[in-house]
Amino acid sequence: MVILWVALAGGVGAVIRWLVSAWFAERAPRGTGTTLVNLVGALGLGAVVALSHNGQLHPDVAVVIGTGLLGALTTFSTWMVETLEGSEGAMAGIWWRTVPHVLMGMGLVMVGTHLGGGVN
Repeated sequence: MVILWVALAGGVGAVIRWLVSAWFAERAPRGTGTTLVNLVGALGLGAVVALSHNGQLHPDVAVVIGTGLLGALTTFSTWMVETLEGSEGAMAGIWWRTVPHVLMGMGLVMVGTHLGGGVN
């Protein structure tokens, strides 16, 4: 039964990601939507992990939200393609589009785990 919920949540996450990317595509620089969903996903997954670890979220619910919804919402491969295209292959551009985003993502995972009660 969990696999069905993961599939359903994954469908919802994928649609949300597409809607966010489509909305930002006409209003902001390329990659803005992808960066946003990845950072929101990092924050959310940090909270899900902490809540599950602390017994406040059932493990099956954590899998549905973490793997299904947030797994489909976020995208590593699209981010990599947009980084390469946006930097036009220049190492300085790749660095600028990668390092700050990774650091922000890690920071948001830490904030999410804190909001979820921490992980011991």
